[in-house]
Amino acid sequence: MKKKSLKIATLAHTIYKKCECCNRVKDIYFKMNILDAAEANYLVGDLDLCKSCGQNFGDILNIKVSTENVRTDFKFETT
Repeated sequence: MKKKSLKIATLAHTIYKKCECCNRVKDIYFKMNILDAAEANYLVGDLDLCKSCGQNFGDILNIKVSTENVRTDFKFETT
């Protein structure tokens, strides 16, 4: 059985930057890690994905992805 070489991780906090799939500047919810094809032990690259691209890749790869626990609100307090 071949090991999975693509893994999608949900970020704890969103990052506002360019999605590496659709090239739009949006909140980044996911990081897709790309592992070596032979053994799936070594990280060879990664992609930062927005919500819609991450969910789309999850559907394509049959990987469950969720944004339920992602924190998108921030409060800056000054002392």
